[in-house]
Amino acid sequence: MHQETYHGVPRTKIPWGPTINYEKCVSCGKCADYCTLGVYESEEKDGEKRPVVKKPNNCVVFCTGCEEQCPAGAITFPSKKETRELIRKLQKTENDGQADCLKPKEVKKTVKQAYAKIAAESGTGSCCSCGCGDQNAAQEISKSIGYSDEELRVVPEANLGLGCGNPTALGNLKEGDVVLDLGSGAGFDSFLAAKKVGASGKVIGVDMTEEMVNKAKSLAAKHGYANVEFRLGDIENLPVESGSVDVVISNCVINLAPDKARVFSEAYRVLRGGGRMYVSDIVLLKELSIKQRKDSELLCGCVAGALLKDDYIREIERAGFEVKILSEDQEISERQYNGIALESLKIAATKNS
Repeated sequence: MHQETYHGVPRTKIPWGPTINYEKCVSCGKCADYCTLGVYESEEKDGEKRPVVKKPNNCVVFCTGCEEQCPAGAITFPSKKETRELIRKLQKTENDGQADCLKPKEVKKTVKQAYAKIAAESGTGSCCSCGCGDQNAAQEISKSIGYSDEELRVVPEANLGLGCGNPTALGNLKEGDVVLDLGSGAGFDSFLAAKKVGASGKVIGVDMTEEMVNKAKSLAAKHGYANVEFRLGDIENLPVESGSVDVVISNCVINLAPDKARVFSEAYRVLRGGGRMYVSDIVLLKELSIKQRKDSELLCGCVAGALLKDDYIREIERAGFEVKILSEDQEISERQYNGIALESLKIAATKNS
């Protein structure tokens, strides 16, 4: 079982894992045979197979068993003393920060209230920190993050200007696909996906805000989308059967979830073998201050709950996905986030067959 935390510190923040000296390595494979946590994988180099460290964060902190098994002395680990000192510093930082930051239930309550308000005020010309009810402003935001004029004419009242990318354009959605939209809001990306999968396909939108789900259902009925279904639910506990989905999409939503590891695990569960996930989300390029982490406007604006980029990718990989970065938009920081060190990250992730 992988460690999520070590004495209260997120495992992703502890730089503990093996390093291989290939000048000494004899490619015997004993390190990979010893480790059952997927730290090592085999790759071919110059016609020979050799072990490579693929997932160092799967390594149990302070375990050095593979080093002891290596007959060539090719494996080394960081200094235990220095690692312990770092962990103590991180424990203090985590404890100081967690004492003041919102708890998961409070996060979800705050987010629900903010997005319920957006759903109610959309189309009224009013704006808030995490969305805009003004249709012109929503259109401009959407153009800047990758939507075409043609796409913006598809159920325009569902476009609330809440995204940070265009996930339906990232993947090759095909007719007949079953698509799941995580945090579907008023349904804009779901409707775009529905046009691509056609009558033989299906789109399921899941959102935890009742007002958003009701708005999306109303728009689906108004515009005649029979191949879209909107469900009230939590993306950390999806109301979707295992192995029933071909493609998962999500647009600037996972950053809002307190337990992102659980979200990616749930996405992996519902996908069929070989299924794909396309995500556009806000990730941090530099850690936020405690004051920023506590800011409810930054939380609802997709910032305060965001992970550092490397941690975000690592969580997806730990869920079992193979991850490919498609693009990174750092200019969004100046356009929408007052220069905070962040970017919009677009990724494709695949579930092995």
